[in-house]
Amino acid sequence: MITFAATFNNLEQLLFMRFLYLLGFLCCTVLSPAFVYAQEAEKKEDPSLRIKFEARFDEEVTSFGVDDLTGVKPETQSGFVGRYIWLAADGRINEKFSYNFRHRLYLDAGANRSLFNATDWANVTWHANDKFTVTAGKQMVCIGTIEYDYSPMDVFFASDFWNHISPFQIGINVGFAPNGNNQFYAQVVNSPFTSKALEGLYAYNLMWYGKVASWLNTIYSVNLMEYSKGDFINYIALGHKIRPAKGVAIDLDYMNRYAGKGTGFFEDFSLHGKVAVDVSPTVTLFAKGGYDLNKAQQAGVDFMYDRCVMPGVDLGFYGAGFEYYPVKKDKQSLRFHAFWCSSTANPVPQTFNVGLKWMMKVLDR
Repeated sequence: MITFAATFNNLEQLLFMRFLYLLGFLCCTVLSPAFVYAQEAEKKEDPSLRIKFEARFDEEVTSFGVDDLTGVKPETQSGFVGRYIWLAADGRINEKFSYNFRHRLYLDAGANRSLFNATDWANVTWHANDKFTVTAGKQMVCIGTIEYDYSPMDVFFASDFWNHISPFQIGINVGFAPNGNNQFYAQVVNSPFTSKALEGLYAYNLMWYGKVASWLNTIYSVNLMEYSKGDFINYIALGHKIRPAKGVAIDLDYMNRYAGKGTGFFEDFSLHGKVAVDVSPTVTLFAKGGYDLNKAQQAGVDFMYDRCVMPGVDLGFYGAGFEYYPVKKDKQSLRFHAFWCSSTANPVPQTFNVGLKWMMKVLDR
C-alpha cells in the first residue's frame, strides 16, 4: 500500500491518470454498440418513477462533566431537533438509462450552501450491459467501511471521520459486476476538500463490494484525496458486515490514512464496530463504539494533511440503544429509536436521545 501512495506523488503521473480515465470513458461510450441500442430501446420502454419523502426528528439532552482544563462544567444542552428532511426520486428512463436524485429540504444558517450543494446526489447511469455501468453527476464518494455506507438517517452517533467528511461530490464512476457476489467501482470526483468551484482538486477511488461468504460482506476501498494542488492523502478503508447467527449483525471497520511527507502508517486511523440484535420482528437492540487517532502531526500545526480527523485527535466513543418498527410489513415507513452515547472528550458528554423517522411514498410506478 505504501507503494500505491508513493506512485502518485509525481504531478505528471496524476495528469496522465486523469487522461486515461477520461479516454476510457469516451471509448466505452463511442465504441460500444450498446449505446446505439439504448437509443432504440428508449422508444419501447415506458419510464418508471419512485418518489418519497423522509424525515427524522429527535429530542436530545446532552450534559457535561467538569472540564479538566478550566474546572468549569458546561451547561446542559437540550431541545427538539430535526436531523434530516429530504426528497428522493429514482427510476428508469429506459432499459439502458436510470437516474437518482436526493435533495435535503433545509438551509444551514451561516454555512456556504447553495441549492445544489444541498443536493446529495443527482446523476444518470448508463447500463452498458449486465456487467458494466457508467454513472455521471453528483454522487456518493466511494469510500469503504460499513458506517460510511449507512444512510445518515440510520446513524445515531459516529466516528470523528464520519462527522467531518463531505461525502457527496460531482464526477464519473465506472462499475463492473462480474457476478452476483462482487461489484467493483473506479471513480473520479471533485475532492471532498474542495472549497470553491473549479478549484481543480480531485479524488481517485477504487471500491469493492463483496459477498465473501453467506455470513460475511465487505466494503473495501483505496482512495487518493487531493487536499491541495498535487498533495494527496491516501485512505485504506476496510468494512465488514458479519452475520454469525440469525438476527445478529456485526459491523467491523478500520480506516488508515497516510499522507507521506514523514508521516507513517498506523499513525492516523479510525477503528469502530457495532453489534445489532433483533430481539423480535419489530425491535432491535444495538451497541456501538470506536476510536479515532491522529498522531501523524501535532495539534495546532499550520498545515494539516488530514482535514477530517484533525492532528492531535485521540478520541473514543461508545453508546447503546434500540429501534422499534411498529409497521411489520414495511419497516422503512416508521421507526422509533432511543439511545445513549458518550465519549472520551473533555469535558465528557452524556447524550440521551429519543426520536422517530418516517417515510412517505408519493409515487411508485
